[in-house]
Amino acid sequence: MNRIKLLAVGAMFLALIGTLPVHGQTEKSLDQSFSEILNSSESYEEYKVIKTSKLSAFRGAMFDSLKLYRGTIKNLQGELSEVKSDMAEMRSELQAVQQSFNDSQANSEMIGFLWFDVKKLTYSIFLWSLVALLTLCLAIMYGRIKHVCGVVKRVKAAYSKIVEDYRNQRFQATEKQIKLKRELQTALNRLENIQASEQL
Repeated sequence: MNRIKLLAVGAMFLALIGTLPVHGQTEKSLDQSFSEILNSSESYEEYKVIKTSKLSAFRGAMFDSLKLYRGTIKNLQGELSEVKSDMAEMRSELQAVQQSFNDSQANSEMIGFLWFDVKKLTYSIFLWSLVALLTLCLAIMYGRIKHVCGVVKRVKAAYSKIVEDYRNQRFQATEKQIKLKRELQTALNRLENIQASEQL
């Protein structure tokens, strides 16, 4: 009866592990070993008579397989824990890299101007506004200077004309004065001549 229970447990175990290889065997699986034991055993009515040595060998192979599978599971669990720790470390490194990237991106959007950190967009707007204001001031100054130069040219031209007119008038006045002096001298000479002729 114990053998039947053991066979039932073995059959259930074989149903679970199926075709997995047995530790220490290269070509046989537990299922094949169990089939060989059943086929080589004698039948008695509805029961199978199995040799204890074969059953013990099968039991040893089963426990070896269990030991191997447990060792494999333990190794896989260790590898899984290592993979999890590596993943956690990689996540922390990724977060550090992401933080560093965010910091560098934030720093790349800022620029130092007059001891202050200013956004590049604000700096660009300020700089172009300053350039536009300076250009406008230069245009206004150029217009004013051009206007002043025009006024100076007109004043110089008017002054030159006034000076020229003054010189002409002075020359004409001098000519008139000389002419009047000559006429006066001529008149005085006639008057002297008349007076001299009257005295005679």
